Amino acid sequence: MNNCAQIAGARASRAPGKPAHCGATTIFAVKSLFVLLFGLVLMIAAGAQTTSQSGYDIMKKANDKPTGNDMTANVLMKITSKTGSVKTREFVMYELKQKDGSSSILIKFLQPADVKGTSFLILESGNGEKSQYIYLPSLKKVTRIAASDKNKPFMGSDLTYDDFGSRKLDDYSFNLLGEEILEGRACWKIESVSKDTSQSTSKIISLVDKESYIVLKADFYDKTGALYKQMVVQKTDKISGFWTMLELEMKNLSTGSSTSLKFDVVKYNTGLSPSMFSKDGLGK
Repeated sequence: MNNCAQIAGARASRAPGKPAHCGATTIFAVKSLFVLLFGLVLMIAAGAQTTSQSGYDIMKKANDKPTGNDMTANVLMKITSKTGSVKTREFVMYELKQKDGSSSILIKFLQPADVKGTSFLILESGNGEKSQYIYLPSLKKVTRIAASDKNKPFMGSDLTYDDFGSRKLDDYSFNLLGEEILEGRACWKIESVSKDTSQSTSKIISLVDKESYIVLKADFYDKTGALYKQMVVQKTDKISGFWTMLELEMKNLSTGSSTSLKFDVVKYNTGLSPSMFSKDGLGK
């Protein structure tokens, strides 16, 4: 006799006329076990779905996150030397995105007097090809930034020309290194390795916020594998429904200097004209 029959017999002898409930209890236990296992499967599936994104997938979403058709912002730049001396720059930044995937960024310097009137233009095609131009009032002409100069300091800051605009994803291979918490925000940790070995930056390790897909921190490594530059985003917020960087700092660990950017009066979808973003219009 099996255990179920024994239990049923014992119950029947103790309480004549009352049916044994072994079968119902067993079915209930099986159902409970099924529900538990089913719940575990769902949890495992959800976890797998969360972690199944590749490093490329995450960086593509970060690169393609919604930012409106156009954006305008006032920017305060502070350049702090190793000794603590500070230089300030004020400029207006305009950004326009086209339906064909191309985009443009225009920067016009307002202050101080020695940089007032300087304009910087970035034109990106739909496939990520980038062209950059600068207008210097002292020369009264537009100069194209050569590819060999894209890693040079931008206007005496710790940012380079290449730090402006997006990076072409096809120029990198990506590895998802894991997850990390930064200032209470859950992030993916992504390694971006340059396919071009001639680049001064061999790889970038980024922390991408899971909620906003903003890169909150980026460590830049040189050809020898040494960390030489670090960017940290100190403040973000949603403006007109779009996640926006409002404060960031770039530290040059080699020189001890740093540059901060503070964005103010940020506006989206104001109807900027494509004609604003013309190299022939720089300085006008």
